[in-house]
Amino acid sequence: MGRIGEKVNTNDVYLIKPKINDKDEIENFKKEFLKNNESAIPGSSNILDFPNYEEWLKHIKAYERASTVPVKGHVPATVYILKRKSDKKILGILQIRHSLNDFLRNFGGHFGGSIRPSERNKGYSSKMITLGMKKAKRFGLDEVLITCLKTNKSSAKSIEKAGGVFEGTSYLKEKNEHINRFWLKQN
Repeated sequence: MGRIGEKVNTNDVYLIKPKINDKDEIENFKKEFLKNNESAIPGSSNILDFPNYEEWLKHIKAYERASTVPVKGHVPATVYILKRKSDKKILGILQIRHSLNDFLRNFGGHFGGSIRPSERNKGYSSKMITLGMKKAKRFGLDEVLITCLKTNKSSAKSIEKAGGVFEGTSYLKEKNEHINRFWLKQN
């Protein structure tokens, strides 16, 4: 469906929570990351660590409420998939964290997300952020922190295109990485 970098109709997409009938398309989404030698899918709530799709769905559902978050110290979060209306292809994944703990406040932010390798640099990332801001209202988030690696120029550009204002850079000593921090406000 086009070449990487080709501009497309980003109005042909929507965010929705993953459902059981998304299984085959999610499997294709995962395979594409693995074929691209990517060992993680940011924003997916560690989907590659689960033996099957159904277990992952249970996992992300548990994270949606503070009373059922499975890992002590983690915050509630909701995972959405970015789908194209015309062919129902999953283009991206976005995790919206309902609040911030110390780590997220310094390095992770409210949003974590990925666009599948074949659909990158087409404008989908900034559109996903914009749609995510509408979803974030549901969790009472008037302002959202989004971070990316300082070396990830494409991500920074997408965040800024979606209205993100650069705040500064923090340093994650454990991974020897510099993290760019951006704030977005609700319209």
